[in-house]
Amino acid sequence: MKKSGLFALMICMLGTVYGQVKQPVLRISPFTDNGAGSSEASMLERLINSYIVELKLFRVIDAKGQEIALMETEAALSLGASATAALPLTADFIISGMLGKIDNLYIFTLENTKVSSGEKLSVSDTANTISDIVLRARSLTRSLFGKQDPPQTASSTMPTSAGATPASSFPVLAGVQPAEDAVVFKSPGVKNLVGTWKGDKGLENVRLLPNGTGIAVLSGGGTMKVRISIDADAIMIVQDQPNNVAMYKSVSVTLDMAKKIAAQARPMQWIFTLSPDGLNLSGTKESVSISGNGTTLKVDNSYQREATWTRISR
Repeated sequence: MKKSGLFALMICMLGTVYGQVKQPVLRISPFTDNGAGSSEASMLERLINSYIVELKLFRVIDAKGQEIALMETEAALSLGASATAALPLTADFIISGMLGKIDNLYIFTLENTKVSSGEKLSVSDTANTISDIVLRARSLTRSLFGKQDPPQTASSTMPTSAGATPASSFPVLAGVQPAEDAVVFKSPGVKNLVGTWKGDKGLENVRLLPNGTGIAVLSGGGTMKVRISIDADAIMIVQDQPNNVAMYKSVSVTLDMAKKIAAQARPMQWIFTLSPDGLNLSGTKESVSISGNGTTLKVDNSYQREATWTRISR
């Protein structure tokens, strides 16, 4: 009976060991800053670390943990352990983060690199204050790994920057005022466009700045610089940097396909008019249409479609 009980216990223990799924190792590199402050970048690094651990998808290590592991490896080898048995955790994925600042706008980017292939995924967020970046850091982290936040209740609202005015109560902006029966805002200036906008397909949001430039946060991860020009009532917002893979990467577009598209695509351009109340930009987007597959990819640079941006805050 004793032998039989011991055997059953051993089977149970073995089943537990073999039933465990080996988790990939994720290493968090020290976050960098570009004019935003190293202490703020370090704070975000610690936050992101905790949010990744919360997902329970990885064994998470950082630079300090890696150093401790190497010290333990040296000690184990000096005591006669085999190199294989003493091998420290090697990363399958590497997370890096960069906190930047342009004028009064904070830009936070998270990047996940798959070590075996070098493939990268990134997500970005922009805000007027570091507090808003911190408040949205958990949601940004989850989106990097394809996880959605739990649905909010009807009373929940999206956090806005301090002093931001909800779109539903946004006044007609300063500048040349439209006539009461106007269809579009007449002769708008850059000052009438400054603020954060909810973008059309492919864009999360766009921050337009007083100097006539802007930063667009892409749905596929990363950011894109844009530039504003105005001709009478027409507003042109154009891509102001070379193409990169992040502009075209999506669930349905592979990394190789995105590289081919980026090499052939014309710069993106939006031609808008501003609504009389200053809350909507409506018009067309000039971009590309993609057909075929990875081997017979065709890029049509004459593609246009309707597009609308909605003001989030000023």
